Amino acid sequence: MKRTLTAILVIIIVVGGLFAASLARRPKAPPPTTQQIWSTEGVPVETVAVRIGDMPSKVEVIGDISALRRATLSAKIPGRVSQVLFREGDAVSAGSTIVVLDQQDALSNLQQAQAALEAAQTRLSQAITNAKVTKIQTDAAIEQARSALEAAEARLAIVKKPARTQEELVAENNVASAKANLENAEANYKRHEQLIKEGAISQSAFDAAKTQYLVAQAQYKSAQEQLSLVREGGRKEEVRQAEAQVAVAREQLRTAKANAAQNLVREEDVKQAKAAVKQAQAALALAKQQLSYTYVKSPISGELASRLVEPGQVVAAGQPMAEVVDLASTYFKGEISEKDLVKVREGQAVEVRVDAAPGKVFRGTVAEIYPAASGQSRSFPVRIKIDRTNHVVKPGMFARGNIITGVHRNVLLVPKDAVEERRGTKMVFVVSPKNKVRRQDIIVVQEDRDYVEVAPTSLRAGDIVVTRGRQNLQDGSLVKVES
Repeated sequence: MKRTLTAILVIIIVVGGLFAASLARRPKAPPPTTQQIWSTEGVPVETVAVRIGDMPSKVEVIGDISALRRATLSAKIPGRVSQVLFREGDAVSAGSTIVVLDQQDALSNLQQAQAALEAAQTRLSQAITNAKVTKIQTDAAIEQARSALEAAEARLAIVKKPARTQEELVAENNVASAKANLENAEANYKRHEQLIKEGAISQSAFDAAKTQYLVAQAQYKSAQEQLSLVREGGRKEEVRQAEAQVAVAREQLRTAKANAAQNLVREEDVKQAKAAVKQAQAALALAKQQLSYTYVKSPISGELASRLVEPGQVVAAGQPMAEVVDLASTYFKGEISEKDLVKVREGQAVEVRVDAAPGKVFRGTVAEIYPAASGQSRSFPVRIKIDRTNHVVKPGMFARGNIITGVHRNVLLVPKDAVEERRGTKMVFVVSPKNKVRRQDIIVVQEDRDYVEVAPTSLRAGDIVVTRGRQNLQDGSLVKVES
């Protein structure tokens, strides 16, 4: 009995398994496709409304950020780097020392030049003193010789010149007086001579009268000789002696004047000493200049953009050692095509964007339009001044810009994401109230990053156009607006 029940259960299980297997192998109905879902529910899209607004007229420029004030620092002399006082990014003031070269040789040369200048100044002082002393001595000698000559000439004039009138009158009076005495003595003598013959007087009285007579004769003769000397002047030997003294005095004066030529020699010594001082001063200035060349300084204020040498490195004259950039002087240098040149002028506003600062728009103005185009691209470079970059924009960055040349007022604006181009024709898909789309071909007048200005068509302000999902649409497609 139990065997019979067991067999029945086994048969039931086997039959059930076979039935289940047959059900599993039966084909299922396929799921609906995307196109089937879109045809019933609509293509999911996002939309935006067409609006009326203002569209700036722009000329696109592409270029790089540069700096008007930037300096590549190098030394004027070769040497070994002793110090580098700044690193990249450090703020630098105009005149700041960036690199210092080894100064041992320059300091030695400076000390030698200073010592040489001091020695030259000492020699100049000595030369000036010698010149003063020599001049004093020669002037004194000349003056002394001149005085001696004047005295000798005066002496000679006195010796040569006869006596003065008063002296001659005195001499004549003396002669007359002596003659009168002689005549009186002679008369007295003759009277006594007669009396002695007569024996009227004594012999002693006669002798006294005779003696008086002889004395009167001698006095008269002496007075005559004195008058003769007065009238004749000095004696010949006295004149010759006085002339010799004059000659000696003249020779002494000539010698003193000749010795005055030493003043010229001393003046030449002073000139040479002054020239030596100037030469030493020039050598000192050169030594100071060479020492100053060991300090490599920045001519501008800004930031250290690059540090190209390190302490201990030997550099050549003119070798770049560092670069300083004034970030406040950054500008955008771009190029515009020759067909857009007539639209651009200085002072126009510019919107500048750099890849390093995504989403930021920097304001600028056209500062300069270069007068000549590049030979290959036929584009004209323009320099655009950027306002208030806060040092975000740095030299070397790639930049794009739009020069605003004018504004189109009250024009039809379509979001740029709504424009589709198929087979060279630009179009938009306009959503109808029944959530079906209508293809609308458009003509783009101009565009910016967000909108395009379209020429007047059947498109109107307020029309809803598809911005996302348009690649899956055709004219008349059903859409499902998600936003």
